[in-house]
Amino acid sequence: MKIFCLLIVLLTLNTWAQDYNPAITKARFLIEQHKKQTNIPGVQIAVMIDGVLVWSESFGYKDLEHKIAVSKNTKFRIASVSKPLTSVALGKMLETGTLKLDDSIHKLVPEFPQKEFIVTPRQLASSTSGIRHYTSQKETMTTTNYASLIEALAPFKNDDLLFKPGSSFEYSSYGWVVLGAAMEKASQHDFKEIMQNIWNDLEMNNTSFDIPNNADTTLSKFYIKNKNHRIEAPFMNRSFIYPGGGYLSTAEDLAHFGNSLLSNNYLKNKTKELLFSKTKLNNGKEIPYGLGWEVGQSRLQTAIVYHSGSMSTARSHLMLYPNEKIVLAYLANTGDEVFFNDREAQSIAELFVNSKRNTKTDYAMLNAITLVGKWDIRTTSLRNKKSKGVMELYKNQNGSIEGFIEFTRSRRKKKFPILLAESTDNKIHLIAVSPMFIDFYIELTDNHFTGQWLHDFNVNGTPEDDPYWLPRSIEGTKSSH
Repeated sequence: MKIFCLLIVLLTLNTWAQDYNPAITKARFLIEQHKKQTNIPGVQIAVMIDGVLVWSESFGYKDLEHKIAVSKNTKFRIASVSKPLTSVALGKMLETGTLKLDDSIHKLVPEFPQKEFIVTPRQLASSTSGIRHYTSQKETMTTTNYASLIEALAPFKNDDLLFKPGSSFEYSSYGWVVLGAAMEKASQHDFKEIMQNIWNDLEMNNTSFDIPNNADTTLSKFYIKNKNHRIEAPFMNRSFIYPGGGYLSTAEDLAHFGNSLLSNNYLKNKTKELLFSKTKLNNGKEIPYGLGWEVGQSRLQTAIVYHSGSMSTARSHLMLYPNEKIVLAYLANTGDEVFFNDREAQSIAELFVNSKRNTKTDYAMLNAITLVGKWDIRTTSLRNKKSKGVMELYKNQNGSIEGFIEFTRSRRKKKFPILLAESTDNKIHLIAVSPMFIDFYIELTDNHFTGQWLHDFNVNGTPEDDPYWLPRSIEGTKSSH
């Protein structure tokens, strides 16, 4: 009887796991093609669904010179994805009453000079404080070591506020340095201790501060672009920005972190709602940013809270889909001319959202014989010029439909790998990698299709309003050759 029950469990688990194999195959294709085009040395990705790690994969190298591969335990810089981690520590302090969101920051941190207006922790965490962000790459490439967060106030503490706090939104990582100092003062604990306690509680064993001259052998090297090559980046000291952009982690740690917010009671629901809610300005207008989290609605009309990080030596994404209980984490060990933005990360996550929802079918619902093959296409470029091209699709050994599309773009004929992402009946969504993702939305009728292509920047439920990026037409006819 025990053996029979075990077999049932194993078969159930195997069937469940296989449900996401098509999504994983497609996601892997998009990541590998993007990595190849942008010459990224190393990448990690992890996806959790309903508390289960359904995919964790490493690509490329953490050390190009010695050809040392990235592993699941390789630590990457996570840049501004540090903010959501700090926000959870803030949430814990709010729950214990150690810190109040609307206290005066000047009373908490007298080392931060009094400004014309009162600044509060709420405004610091929502980037509505008026404190400036970086003004040059030189600021982010500093080698100066700051022994404390109070010392790290030095680069900006004497600057005027950009606006009256609460009246506008201006993204500011420096604001998080002030917030970290306030958390230290309010708790009477060192900020490193505050964060380490959070990571210990959540068993984030591969997450730490980006300490200068770190001898950790699990740490990736970091790279910048030099002409067409990646070279090791010069030394930089992240002590100037720890709370807002100075942590190291892994994709799996971040995925488990996100899952802990969706699936357990580490934070009270009321606290999570506070962190994940859009901020309301003084004039009543809402902005798509909570307390350390971007807040919006995906193009699939589902709620999403997320954050990205971008610096010359790192690109990072953490995506949470609360309704579907899906978490995606993506890390790369370079960020210089990478072009893996929120839209690209969401496109990967949406493969899993659609798979779980099961509201869209895959290529099996199409006449695959019609879709596979060579197509003569006619399209309109971003410069509104008419051009001709070809698209060729085939079914690979994993069952996905992929291939290439070639057409004139920016006055040059270019060829991009392309993948069938989703389809319902005769409506098809294809994604090409350019290296930014190009979305194709077409309708198929026998041996002809019509539709549009665009760089879909819709990451907060609001389509791109720049006319240059508006959709362009495309149509195709099955080639007779």
